[in-house]
Amino acid sequence: MNLSPDMGRRDSDRSFPEGGRLRRVFDAVGAVGWPALGFQAEAGGHLFATRMLASVLIHAYSGGRFASEEIEEACRNEDDFRYLCSGDVPEARVLRRFRRIHAAALIDSLARLWATAGTPSSEIPTTEDAAQPRDLGRARLCLESAVAADSLALDF
Repeated sequence: MNLSPDMGRRDSDRSFPEGGRLRRVFDAVGAVGWPALGFQAEAGGHLFATRMLASVLIHAYSGGRFASEEIEEACRNEDDFRYLCSGDVPEARVLRRFRRIHAAALIDSLARLWATAGTPSSEIPTTEDAAQPRDLGRARLCLESAVAADSLALDF
């Protein structure tokens, strides 16, 4: 399984919507090693691009949106999320499973995003120690908030 960092295609940067937030999300996700193959929530299920799922979750979590059902709804109705999904809307259960399996990489991506918030996207650090300890702690709290939000939603 290929887990090398993937900085993405630079010739497609012009297609990003206005503003730098999605570009920083994309770069932070690309700086972390993700499996080259897609993600399947269950055997025989739909195959999603791992970087797409990661970008959707990082964009949502960094914006304070934690419940998987809300994120699924945003993927259907909000321009920035539709852009990240390219019309391939993941269900909440897929997002939850992806988060469980790839929690460490999501934490790393969030920490990189926050550590480089003022850094131009071409200068995103790619070393393992790129994130500051406080950014890692903040990222861990963010994933804990997502787990709590989903647990609360499933209790009702």
